[in-house]
Amino acid sequence: MKTLSRHLADNFSSQYNTRVEPQPDGYLVVRVGYPLNGTEATRVMADRQVQNTLLVETILEDIRNELARPH
Repeated sequence: MKTLSRHLADNFSSQYNTRVEPQPDGYLVVRVGYPLNGTEATRVMADRQVQNTLLVETILEDIRNELARPH
């Protein structure tokens, strides 16, 4: 099983700033920023959701689409 950080590294090039911030309540805050246009997408995931690879890939695709939209 891949870690969420590994999924981020595999799905976003080094042009993106990615980070996973564990929260005290067990949730994970996922932040992906694209400094070239100053956008950032944030998602909150439960730790158990990370076990579902299809769900993680869907969330990362959603983030990619959000960052690609003109702002």
